[in-house]
Amino acid sequence: MMKFLVFLMVLFSGFVQADILFQDPTGKSLNTAINSLSKEEVKGWSRPGSGREEFFLGLFYIRGAPEFSIQKDCKKSIDFLRSAWGEGVADAGYTLATMYYNGICTAKDVSKARDLATQTAQEGYVLAQRMLGMAYVGKKWQNLYSYDVEKGICWFAKAGNAGDRESAAQLALMYNRGVGVVKDDKKYFFWLKKAVFNKFEEGNRLGFPALAESYESGKGTEKNLVKAYKYFDLSGTAGVKGKKRIAKEMTQEQIDEALRQSKKWQEEHNVQVGGGFIRRAN
Repeated sequence: MMKFLVFLMVLFSGFVQADILFQDPTGKSLNTAINSLSKEEVKGWSRPGSGREEFFLGLFYIRGAPEFSIQKDCKKSIDFLRSAWGEGVADAGYTLATMYYNGICTAKDVSKARDLATQTAQEGYVLAQRMLGMAYVGKKWQNLYSYDVEKGICWFAKAGNAGDRESAAQLALMYNRGVGVVKDDKKYFFWLKKAVFNKFEEGNRLGFPALAESYESGKGTEKNLVKAYKYFDLSGTAGVKGKKRIAKEMTQEQIDEALRQSKKWQEEHNVQVGGGFIRRAN
């Protein structure tokens, strides 16, 4: 009897698990999917046959989508999103949470927003996890949750480990400045790297100057001037002063190696930084 009950628990726990259509927190994958839709395809959704279709229609009806001959209709938007969420689409649950919180196409209802945000975050939806993190530390979504830095860190960590740059960057900032936590250089560097190197923004260079400075000073990691010079070089004009500064401490061979690594990164990511010129040691 016990084995049968365990089997049922496993069966139904898997059945109710939410379906995440677009986990990418940058929104790029969602935009790509929308751009790939044809007017004829969307027109054929007069009777949606899946939670995915209902989710898209729910989005389109929020403000209207002229490219698909869809006019704004708040009732249809809410109905489609509720139906999609009822079918287990986490993306729809999170969208409804933001709509209830902001009063978009419906009356503002923080309680409903809180419930939906919590459920979708627990289901592993990254944007909802970031939402809870921001709310708990008072950075955004005020009044959604009471201030609780430990819970905020917990949700930021879940989202950051899943590839959300903003959540990882928030943790790096907190540990760097000691905001709500004890200042910790190692944790700062750990989350800085998570923010810089995430699977959704491989070519992003926003955190390279900070990464270069950490390697230059040995903040949270071992001092490494070759890596520092590499990331200063990849920072473009923002890294020029840094390169000049640390070049005085480096050999020509070290600079050449840093530039080789920088060039390799640029080739791998199909970008060109700094106009291709090389700065050498004096």
